[in-house]
Amino acid sequence: MEENNKRIIKNTLYLYVRMGVTILLGLFSTRIVLDVLGESDYGTYTVVGSFVSMFTILNSILQSGTRRFLALNIGKGDKELLQRTFSTAFVIHLGIALIVGLLLETFGLWYINNLLNVAQERMFAVNVIFQFSVITCILQIIQTPYVAAVTAHEKFNIYAYMSIFDIVAKIAVLFLIVFYDGDKLIIYAALLMAVSIISIIIYMVYYSRSFDECKMSLKVDKPLFKEMCSFSGWTTLGHVSAVLNAQGTTMILNFFFGTVVNAARGLSGAVLTLIEQFVSGFITAAVPQLVKYYGAGDMERFKKLIFNVSQYTLFLFAIFAVPILLEIDYVLGLWLGDVPEYTSAFIKVTIIVFFIKYSNYMLDQGLNASGNVKQLSLIIAPIYLIKIPIILVVAYMGGSPIAVYLVSLIPQFLGMVVILYLLNKYTNFPSIEYFIKIFLKNFALILIAIIPPYVLQMYMQAGAARFFSVCALSVLTTLTILYTLGLNKEVRVMVANKFVSTLRKFHIVK
Repeated sequence: MEENNKRIIKNTLYLYVRMGVTILLGLFSTRIVLDVLGESDYGTYTVVGSFVSMFTILNSILQSGTRRFLALNIGKGDKELLQRTFSTAFVIHLGIALIVGLLLETFGLWYINNLLNVAQERMFAVNVIFQFSVITCILQIIQTPYVAAVTAHEKFNIYAYMSIFDIVAKIAVLFLIVFYDGDKLIIYAALLMAVSIISIIIYMVYYSRSFDECKMSLKVDKPLFKEMCSFSGWTTLGHVSAVLNAQGTTMILNFFFGTVVNAARGLSGAVLTLIEQFVSGFITAAVPQLVKYYGAGDMERFKKLIFNVSQYTLFLFAIFAVPILLEIDYVLGLWLGDVPEYTSAFIKVTIIVFFIKYSNYMLDQGLNASGNVKQLSLIIAPIYLIKIPIILVVAYMGGSPIAVYLVSLIPQFLGMVVILYLLNKYTNFPSIEYFIKIFLKNFALILIAIIPPYVLQMYMQAGAARFFSVCALSVLTTLTILYTLGLNKEVRVMVANKFVSTLRKFHIVK
């Protein structure tokens, strides 16, 4: 167990190197994009990108299944089986890419030109960036089995390096469009497509040379093909509902409120994505171990890993969430200057959604590892899909964009309750204990941690002094309360060891 914990921590450190660079450069680049493109064009790019990504649902359906089968077969040590698994997955994703391309160039093109709420004079630019987005989307789908091989082999250092390359290349793109005199939206989309193509080529060349199973092949193992499709098939409804919830919300906001509100949604998504990259690093590193524990029949470690990683993840999330909830308005003003309306409110609502999401993430991975996804999909999909009609009614009745956003809390919480029930049914997971000790306890402790910095905020005027004072007190109270009262002994030791190892790495202590 100790050796596996060290491996998880090591892989997490690689992911955090990626995260650190991504956060700094991501914040910098978003400001430049907003300044160069303007609110309307930024919102246009956001809504087109969201629409295209909605069609990658077929890829999402098989993405988690590909990772699971590769991880399981790595554990079996059968190289021939592993090669058949990869080549079968590659052919499946190639087929998905062709289907997605066809759908986008038919229904997608019709929607872009007939229903998208964009100024008429920008329709040519919209069509051009749509085509760039389609090409990028198809290539990213084909790349999926290679990325799955990296996570299955736990080679997170390569994943971190490539992510850093991606963001640095995108920064270079921003400098180019600053000095470009033509349509900046079109050239921005074209250059981003070029970056994606280069990244995909590097991925495929490296993985093909590094892993024996990642050789270009169109051979299909029919029994394995059926097994992978059967496993992934039951996740279809769940993925459909998840994609409709995320991207459908973007489409509805665009239809009722226009591209400026989409800009606010895009900016709030950028902020939360940066936080997610930091917090989810530990989860990403832990998932392969979770699959291997279940495959080995080690249910005690399987359950303990879900508890420990969930606790650690919520601990990290709270460190960011508390100061953001209190001082996000000051940060946005400093970061963006002219802040699109609703951006702050969107971020605050999404933080609450993310708390529920991270409480649920390892539970969902536990069900995926066990292979019991049929009942999950049949029950969870209708729960998630209720969000879309509710949002439509709220928007149609004149509700504000904030009201539309608040609806997202309902299916997220109900989904967690259902997954807890199913995980208990199929793996004897202590769901009630988890709900009380992980979800309710951490939620209560975060509320308590907010009180001291909130009181301080009330007695200070907005500005740099208040920002640094409130953030410092927020981090201090959150660390103290969650570390002493929220984490169990094992996770406290893990956090302490990681902190000491970090200090040693920078020669702060011996």
